[in-house]
Amino acid sequence: MKTLHEAGNTLLSIRSYLNAMTKTETVVAQYVLEHPEKVIYQSVTDVAEQADVGETTVLRFCRKLGFKGFQDFKLLLAQDLVQPVTHTHEEVKSGDAPSVLAHKIIATHSRILEETGQLLDGHKLSQAIELMALAESIQFYGVGSSGLTALQAAHAFTRIGKRCDARQDTHFQAMAASLLSSNDVAVGISVSGSTKDTIENLRLAKEAGAKILCITHNARSPITKLADVELLMAARENPLQGSSMAAKISQLTVIDILYAGVSLQMGDAARKYQERTAKAVSEKLY
Repeated sequence: MKTLHEAGNTLLSIRSYLNAMTKTETVVAQYVLEHPEKVIYQSVTDVAEQADVGETTVLRFCRKLGFKGFQDFKLLLAQDLVQPVTHTHEEVKSGDAPSVLAHKIIATHSRILEETGQLLDGHKLSQAIELMALAESIQFYGVGSSGLTALQAAHAFTRIGKRCDARQDTHFQAMAASLLSSNDVAVGISVSGSTKDTIENLRLAKEAGAKILCITHNARSPITKLADVELLMAARENPLQGSSMAAKISQLTVIDILYAGVSLQMGDAARKYQERTAKAVSEKLY
């Protein structure tokens, strides 16, 4: 089973937990993210002094990430830094030639997918696939850009015979959620994990008895507290990038993995529905 604490995942773990940290813990996190090469040679006292916090804050920061202590954290961080994958994020700049823009953006998308692969937990993926394969119906919830991902997810799973929906109006989402049962699955999609409408509708679905899955970047966020199974994906969005394409590609990749897993579990039934749905739209083409 893959975890956030395997070599190569330490910095990803920090980014995923940022929203769950206190202000002083966030100061430690930012120091580590900016100076990882220094941290592996420093003591807990050194880090506390450089970040201008107390030693207990540094220890709390390590434990919040799931490490036993500072030495355990530093060991995994050191292994992280010798991995071949770079952790720098190339920003496009004014004056970049189109060929340079293409290189930077493709490199960013490739890196996001690699990081998503590191964040996904194999055991939780298996749980999610099992729940979706057995579900009588699947409702996908998301708003804004994540709402578009929800629509694509519903479209994909419909092709293999799963009864599903992704309503865009949040009032209709709420009504649909309230009518679910223990035989159904509700999937919430939110990069931040803090989207109010999505979380409220998942709460209604949970109260109705449905199993809750979530796809998010933030490991400790309101959406993960509701979920029976949480799946983490990589994303890098600043406040002006609320619909970053890299984050959407990450979300869609998780959906594609779930779709492939459910299709394989359904076997011949999935293939039969794929043929029927393909035939239903074949005459729409010239």
